[in-house]
Amino acid sequence: MMNSVVAFFDEPFADAVVLGFKIDGHLLVEAVLIAAIVFLLMQKSYQPEKKPLTQNEIDQLCDEWVPDPLHPPITEAMQAKVPVLESAAGPHTIVAGKDVLNLSCANYLGLVGHPRVKETCNSALNKYGVGACGPRGFYGTIDVHLDLEAKIAQFLKTPDSILYSYGLATIASVIPAFCKRGDLILADEGVHWGIQNGLYLSRSTVKLFKHNDMKHLESLLEEVFREDKRKKKALNRRFIVVEAIYQNSGLMTPLDEVIRLKEKYKFRVLVDESHSLGVLGKTGRGITEHFNLPVEKVDILTAAMGHALGSVGGFCTGSAKVVDHQMLEKESVLISVTKRSFLDKCKFPIGLRLTVSAAHTEEELHAAAGSLQRVVQIVLQQR
Repeated sequence: MMNSVVAFFDEPFADAVVLGFKIDGHLLVEAVLIAAIVFLLMQKSYQPEKKPLTQNEIDQLCDEWVPDPLHPPITEAMQAKVPVLESAAGPHTIVAGKDVLNLSCANYLGLVGHPRVKETCNSALNKYGVGACGPRGFYGTIDVHLDLEAKIAQFLKTPDSILYSYGLATIASVIPAFCKRGDLILADEGVHWGIQNGLYLSRSTVKLFKHNDMKHLESLLEEVFREDKRKKKALNRRFIVVEAIYQNSGLMTPLDEVIRLKEKYKFRVLVDESHSLGVLGKTGRGITEHFNLPVEKVDILTAAMGHALGSVGGFCTGSAKVVDHQMLEKESVLISVTKRSFLDKCKFPIGLRLTVSAAHTEEELHAAAGSLQRVVQIVLQQR
């Protein structure tokens, strides 16, 4: 059977005569096949008639639909086990019923839970109460806020100061208040998230220098100086932004060198003193007192009050023009909800009195810090 089929195809096709022309049989078959292929390719694809779903079909589909979970089931291994404080976050606190030494918070002066702070807070609560607060720009300013701003300026020996409701948002609001698109900011690459956010919101040109590296900072300043000589650009605001004590590393900025570079290259300086206020200097006035520099050398000082002062919010201090500009410029001052009055009443004034009247000298603090470092090393070696 197979042999006969092969023999059939091996035989040449008979020649065909079309319109008087003699055509080879193979060519005729190929032409017919090509024509059939072209015909099929030119045909539209079959599309079944589309009928809308009936209401019963829609209801049935909805009843049968089972959504996938947004998140897989949480197992016991996935649940975070966070230590829960059962007392105030003072030098000693209670965790899981045990009295432990607290080394995890920034309560540098031990004001959290201090008896004098509690007493002052109670009296402020009796006078002002606790309730909804309003924006400073409308009806949120009370005598306590003005008194606190005056005390901050008096303590830091600056002309004026201004309060912010949220500590982390203080520096993130101050930077965009003074720096806009086209301005230039040189910032340490190790600054904390609040400063990073402020740099982003300012839309300014930002150049980062290596962490606490004054040589790299000077090289960037020299580069800017050469660029100015090569191209005449429109005047813009220029700032050097640093932390007095860096939150992410614990290093202290060499402020004397920063001031020297600032004056040499005609920049302004913004210093965040969140972790140095109440800690550095003989009376806790911060890094300017530590380096024995006039506070006027720093154009803008900011600080969060949730560390050494054991309160909430933050402040910015400097010249009267610096403060007035923020009152008119920043939504965080005009629109944000103001702080609780009893916090302003008790924390900062009492904190200042306790700081100034503290019996510990800088030498004693350094000795205590050295002892702590030695104890920590011994404990780590024993584990």
